[in-house]
Amino acid sequence: MDVDGLIEKTAEESDLSEEDIKEKVEEKMEEFSGMVSEEGAVHLVAKEHGVQLSEASNDLKIENIVPEMRKVSIKGRVTAVLDPNTFDRDDGEEGKVQNIVIADETGSIRVTLWDEQTQIAEKVNEGDAVKISGCYTVEDNRGNAELRLGDEAQVAMADDDEVPEVETGGSGGDAEKAEIKDIKDIKDENANYITNGIVVAVYTSNPFYRVDPETGDTVRANDDGDYETDEGEVVDEPETRLAVSAVIDDGTGNTRCVFFREQARKLLDVDEETEKSGKQKKIEASAENALGKEITITGRTRYNDYFGQLEIIVNELDEFDASEEINELLDVLEA
Repeated sequence: MDVDGLIEKTAEESDLSEEDIKEKVEEKMEEFSGMVSEEGAVHLVAKEHGVQLSEASNDLKIENIVPEMRKVSIKGRVTAVLDPNTFDRDDGEEGKVQNIVIADETGSIRVTLWDEQTQIAEKVNEGDAVKISGCYTVEDNRGNAELRLGDEAQVAMADDDEVPEVETGGSGGDAEKAEIKDIKDIKDENANYITNGIVVAVYTSNPFYRVDPETGDTVRANDDGDYETDEGEVVDEPETRLAVSAVIDDGTGNTRCVFFREQARKLLDVDEETEKSGKQKKIEASAENALGKEITITGRTRYNDYFGQLEIIVNELDEFDASEEINELLDVLEA
C-alpha cells in the first residue's frame, strides 16, 4: 500500500480528514528531522489515533517500522548475531535472551529472542537473507522500535536475490572503521568505537567462565555437577577463562565495558597462568590495582538487556598517560 493508500485508510478509521493527516505527517517529519520517511510518519500518526496500519501490510522497509505495530513482516539480511545472556527469573528458573540485528537498504533493527527462540540465532549467520513475519514491535529505552516474536511469528530464509546486499557488522573490533568518540556520544548499537577513560570500577563477583580446552566452547555445570557443552557433551577437565566487567569514565560520561581473555589480563595486569588457575582472590587484588588506570579501548557496542543499557565489548586495550598527552598538546600550542 502506497502513502496515499495509507492516508486514506487512516482517514477511514479515525476522525481525521486526509488533509489533517497530511499536515500531521509533515509535522512528524519535521519533528524527526529527516530521520523518518513519509510512510513511517503516516504510521506514527495513525498509531497516535488508534489506527493499526500494519495489520494487512506487505513486507515493510525497516525505516518505516515504529513501536507498537502488530503482524509486521520484513525481509533483510542478518548483520550481527550477538552473544546470548542468561539471567535468573523470579521463580528461580534460568532465562536466556539474545539479539540479532536485521538490516535492509533503509536501516537496521534489533530482534530480541527469548529462551527457546534463541535457537534461531544458532541457525543464521551474518549475511543471510531472512524473512520474518507475524512479529510485533515494542519501544526500547531509547525510543527505537524493537522486533519481538509472538506465538504466530515465523522466521525463514529468504531468496538471496530478493534482499539487497548490506554491510555486516561482525563481532570483532575493526580499528580502521572505529569512530573516535567521547563516551557521551557513544549511542549506536553494534558499532565500533575508540574512546579513552579512567577505570572507576571493576566487577569481580564471577570473573571466570569455563571452556572445553580442545574446542574453546563454553561449558556449564549440569545438575550432576559435570561440565558439559550446550550440545550436552561432558568435558572432564575444562579450563578457566577470564571475563571481567568494568566501568570507565572520561568526564563526559561513563560506560560499562566487558573484557575477555587477553584484554582482561591486560586490564588486571595478570598472566595466562593466573587466568587458568581460577584463583578469585588474585583477581580481586588485581582489580583493586586496576582502579584509576587511564586506558584507550577499541570495541564494539551491544545492548545488554539485563542492565538495560549499551556496553562495549573490548577488542583492544592500551594504557595512556593523560599528563603526557597534555604536555604534548602544550608543546604544539607553544610552537
